[in-house]
Amino acid sequence: MDPFKQYKIPFVGLSVGKHEYEFDLTEAFFSLFEFGEIQVSEIHVDMTLEKGSNMMTLDFDIYGTAEQACDRCGDPITVDIDGEHRLIVKFGDITDRNNDEILVLGTAEYELDLSQYLYEYAQLSLPVKRVHEDSADCNEEMINLIDDYSIDEEKSDPRWDALKGLK
Repeated sequence: MDPFKQYKIPFVGLSVGKHEYEFDLTEAFFSLFEFGEIQVSEIHVDMTLEKGSNMMTLDFDIYGTAEQACDRCGDPITVDIDGEHRLIVKFGDITDRNNDEILVLGTAEYELDLSQYLYEYAQLSLPVKRVHEDSADCNEEMINLIDDYSIDEEKSDPRWDALKGLK
């Protein structure tokens, strides 16, 4: 059985106009991919497919939560995921997947596999900074280790002080 079957859309029989789809991305989905930052998650995707005579526009609205490591202390933290992405699909003579935003499907194609796009869009929707909102929630032992190994920039290193005079 194809594990990606639920993420494939047969577009050949679709009428011209808008079509709505929903996907849930959980641990089972992300376990199908070898690498990635998301493992534990509850992510929902609302997708609108607008089919025209010679192209399709897919708009993805991604939201939910994922478990990540705190950037400050390394402990698990639940972060919100929120993102909007668009994919334009054109019909041509041969299939071309070389562009990130425009996909060209050849005449032999009859369905669109969205699994890789859903995976990438979910990864791109992660927040850049992932830290506990309150620093008191961070792992105190790890914060103490970071403080112990931090370099005090106000202290000068005598080995480099001699170089400061060279100009």
